[in-house]
Amino acid sequence: MLGLASLCRKVNVRIVLEGLGFSVLGVVLYQFQTTILIFVIPLVVLFKRQEYRVGILGTIGTLLGILVVKLIRGGGVEGYLRDSIWILDLTYPVTFLLGVALTEGSFFPRLPPYGRIALFTVISGVLGIPLIRYVLTDPMFEAYLKAQIEAMLRAVVEGKTAIDLGTMGTVRTSEILRLSKLIFANTYTLGYFLTFLFNWVVGSRIGLRSKGIYPIGSIVGNVRLPEKLIWGFLLGWFGVFLTLIRPLGWVSILFWNIALLSTVLYGMQGVEILRYFLKKLERLRAIILFVIVLFLFIPGLNILIMVGVPLLGVSELWIQYRRTVEERSEE
Repeated sequence: MLGLASLCRKVNVRIVLEGLGFSVLGVVLYQFQTTILIFVIPLVVLFKRQEYRVGILGTIGTLLGILVVKLIRGGGVEGYLRDSIWILDLTYPVTFLLGVALTEGSFFPRLPPYGRIALFTVISGVLGIPLIRYVLTDPMFEAYLKAQIEAMLRAVVEGKTAIDLGTMGTVRTSEILRLSKLIFANTYTLGYFLTFLFNWVVGSRIGLRSKGIYPIGSIVGNVRLPEKLIWGFLLGWFGVFLTLIRPLGWVSILFWNIALLSTVLYGMQGVEILRYFLKKLERLRAIILFVIVLFLFIPGLNILIMVGVPLLGVSELWIQYRRTVEERSEE
């Protein structure tokens, strides 16, 4: 009995130390600009290696660690702006850590991993509305961001605050600022989805392989989108088309986010269709892959891939590429 109790204590200590180690690693990765976008990977590894509650404790530990570091470091701005930047900074880790906790949980058992990630991306978009509004409208933050851009330009273009593009004209700080804010708002959910998906895929593969598990198929699940998603795709791009004709204000941001997120999802479905055909055409697999990679690096032709793959995914609404013989015989 004493030996069993000692073994249990050793196991518990090992689990605690492992959880603490992955939490600290997440905090460290968050502190550097080169690794801030992958700080969630250690936590995904922890979820795959240990029980869900251990992953939750590790997630809470990472959030607390990030808060402690921010308190110790302080900031170079004061008052209202400092408090606002704190909110701005914390939105990113909170939404990503909450996303990991919900994605790894059993809250939506019928949804495949990519579906759960897409669902929480929409939730994060709603949670990010105050952040987007703040970035677009707050005059103090705009002045702060403009000063940062001007300092960067002076360092790059020998003390100037504008970029000379020759025959294309001159791009000034105000224009760079406007475009930066617009791109941030229009691609908010797209950026979240791609960043989270990358973290989750890499972390899941590392975590599962560390346990001797080697997934054969796609780790995000066999992408088969619901038919109703086509309405979001069509609505989003119709709205984008309207914004090109006439500015629609805040509504245009909604249209852009819907259009880009649904396009990426259909792009994932298009990739699954390509993988399906590559398995069928084993003799031509190398040639097809070479042509696809070649297209990606040729200006002009790479647009065909960027547009064609999502449209291939959309076309599965009418052409059931991946239906088996049994499914066809049942009709």
